[in-house]
Amino acid sequence: MTEQAETTGPDGKADSAEDSRGRAVIKILKLGLSNFRKYAFSNWLSSFGTVLVIGFLILAVAYPLTSGALAPYSAYAQNLLNSNAPPSITHFFGTDGLGRDIFSRVLAAIPIDIGIPLFIVFLSAIIGIVFGMIAGYVGGYVDEAIMRVCDLFLAFPVIIMALVVAATLGPSLINASLSLTFVWWPPYVRLVRGGVLALKAEDYISTSKALNSSFFYIMRKGLFPNILPAILVYASLDVGTALLSVSSLGFLGVGIPPNQPELGAMVGTVMQNAALYIYPWQAILPSIVVLLIVLGFSLFGDGIREASDVRVRPHVLLRNRLIGGGLPKEELAPIAVPPPKQTPSS
Repeated sequence: MTEQAETTGPDGKADSAEDSRGRAVIKILKLGLSNFRKYAFSNWLSSFGTVLVIGFLILAVAYPLTSGALAPYSAYAQNLLNSNAPPSITHFFGTDGLGRDIFSRVLAAIPIDIGIPLFIVFLSAIIGIVFGMIAGYVGGYVDEAIMRVCDLFLAFPVIIMALVVAATLGPSLINASLSLTFVWWPPYVRLVRGGVLALKAEDYISTSKALNSSFFYIMRKGLFPNILPAILVYASLDVGTALLSVSSLGFLGVGIPPNQPELGAMVGTVMQNAALYIYPWQAILPSIVVLLIVLGFSLFGDGIREASDVRVRPHVLLRNRLIGGGLPKEELAPIAVPPPKQTPSS
């Protein structure tokens, strides 16, 4: 009877194990989508950021899949007879000094300027999770050695170390990604280590140790699920910072190949040619795209943090009460704004 109940579908018919697993996966996906809507659209600011992030991600995926068909012109085609043309219906963002369409080059640069920061943040988070959990859980000399290495990396400015590594490896997108990843992982180690130190004293971890649970079982079942939300919030906020660092490398002409469309490199070319005051749109329009991408990820990360962190939830409710946010009235009702302090009259 028990096996039949476990393999019986909604229509009362017995299902196979594959069907049961399929329904479980569908339920998990629905739950994940529901939580994503709850966090990403918790207020109008995070909703705006989520729309920006989704829009740029669609462009970043669609452009290479269509082999550049989304762009009106080739990102590499030169037309010296039409160089430095202002924005128009024919060329939405104008053309650069070699007659290349800036709008097409911006579209070609979006997959790079989003893909590289996502790769940097993802790889840094993996490194931080591994070494942070080992340092926090094992402790002792292992913890001391890992944290001293982190302090050594954090003692130097990130962009300076990235410039040195990128200049050593040479101009390549892979080298630019690795140069920033080389210096990007220490904050993740510190974040994960702090979370593990706080969780290690919990009763369920002590119980797992008393039951002789393996190290990997405690990491996978007891610690990782509880530190994952903090990592996701920090990573979503960190993508914008990584994008600014990638654009800085391109602006300085280090790490990014010379002819590769990249937003920072496009602005740097204008500055090198001293054309900012003559053809300002060549630098301003790519900079606005960088601003929108960074703003989108920042607002998206703030929305996730506000919706998932109970420590900032009362402040969020109070703010939405003051500005007329879109939260339910039952959440806003218990909040009262304190009256201003009365100063005694002289």
